[in-house]
Amino acid sequence: MASIGNWDPNQDQKDKSIIDQHILQRFIAISEAGQLAQLNQQLSQQEIDDNRPLMKTHKDVWAQAAEKLNNEQLIQLVRFFTLAEEQLPGWEAGSLSPVIWLCRTLKSRGAFPDQDLIQWIKQNSSNKFLPYGNILDF
Repeated sequence: MASIGNWDPNQDQKDKSIIDQHILQRFIAISEAGQLAQLNQQLSQQEIDDNRPLMKTHKDVWAQAAEKLNNEQLIQLVRFFTLAEEQLPGWEAGSLSPVIWLCRTLKSRGAFPDQDLIQWIKQNSSNKFLPYGNILDF
């Protein structure tokens, strides 16, 4: 019998002021290894449940986490979170997606827009806000 994970509806509201760099490195490794097609098989149910709030973590927290990563690592996370939003239940983020904040960090470093990455995001996501975010936020 398949196990069903527990979901706390208030989990997204919990304050997360620091993003665990170890989990980001895990996600980067999954992306670098080309294992993005079936994330539910790459991540345990516990990892899926525990990291769901990352999808709606505040942009300032993402900016702080991104400072410690190089551009290639950020691109790998963009790919990971683009597909995670599509594949993992409860990981939908809309205009709060970390992909937006990661792309903004890349832009501040002069590494975005990258037409190949933009095309990849649009081909692999149904989130209309990716990669730029909500126009009303500007």
